[in-house]
Amino acid sequence: MHWYNKNKIQGAGHRLAVLAATLLVILGVSSSAWAAADAASFYQGKTVRIVVGFNPGGGYDEYARMIAPKLEERLGATVIVENQPGGGGLLALNRLAQGRADGLTMMLVSAEAAALAQLTDRPGTRFDLNKLAWLGRAVVDTRMAMWSAQNPERTFAEALQTMRTKGARWGATGLTDSVSDNTAVMAEALGLTEDQMSIVLGYEGTSAIALAVVRGEADGVVVSSTSAVNYASDDSAIPLVVLDRTRDPLFPETPTIFEAVELDEKGQWWLDFRTNITKLGRALVTQGDVPDERAEYLKEQVRLVLTDPELIAEAEATKRPLNYLPADKLKELVESIFSGLSEERKAEVTYVFTEKYVR
Repeated sequence: MHWYNKNKIQGAGHRLAVLAATLLVILGVSSSAWAAADAASFYQGKTVRIVVGFNPGGGYDEYARMIAPKLEERLGATVIVENQPGGGGLLALNRLAQGRADGLTMMLVSAEAAALAQLTDRPGTRFDLNKLAWLGRAVVDTRMAMWSAQNPERTFAEALQTMRTKGARWGATGLTDSVSDNTAVMAEALGLTEDQMSIVLGYEGTSAIALAVVRGEADGVVVSSTSAVNYASDDSAIPLVVLDRTRDPLFPETPTIFEAVELDEKGQWWLDFRTNITKLGRALVTQGDVPDERAEYLKEQVRLVLTDPELIAEAEATKRPLNYLPADKLKELVESIFSGLSEERKAEVTYVFTEKYVR
């Protein structure tokens, strides 16, 4: 489109938004309707950024680029995806939290990894999830425990017996990478000792860990169910259990860990606590001090985008499913994760997540 025509259209859209807001005042509508109209007027013709804390081409990048055009239509703005890789996405979240709170920048964040970093006081963490404005979750990944097909065991009971009698090596990339900490929580819930469970760090991504499992160099790995499909399809790795209370639709025959073994109260607490962190998933956030009317307007537009049947169908077709969770539910999850921990319990969580089983 010629730049003149585009500007002309955007200018007309802005004038219509202003006119609509004026009419609302004349008609004496509620202050909330006026605030929404004012926010809608603000976004007309602006440039909005969706920050992704990873390189182009990965899952986060693909989700952001799938969401951006739909959000652009709803906001009447130009929506661009900006990749800011580094620190597993945490560096970009630091920049967002300290950036200008004008409502023009949001981030598709690994809320799960961010919560783990904050819980364990990871060095360089300069954000507070309790102070962010949550806009909505795009997707959540169920965690699966996978076992090497090079090993003779074929069920969780058999694998657990081997872990108890001979010990086992499970792979991970680094501390609190959603692989190592899930593995550690599983071990803690099962009452395993450091000799029975060894978490080996240093693999360059889950695909590298999976390759080690396929080769029999590692006994197991915890991955998302969407990734587990790839490893189970050629029988190179065996799905043992789902680390949740409900089965995963992609693995309807695989039991949950709660079905596979009788867990005591302590074991159930560990798994439920970690599952709540998992439920944060990949979420859209912005600064907590963005003007209220803009934050509320963004929440509503994100809701409409992530529940759009057309986008849901597109996501399913590309094997990038959407599992929307509203902003208020996300905020409740965050509050429950952090507010329920005493200093003693937090220290215990940090020890289990980052030290106890790591080699």
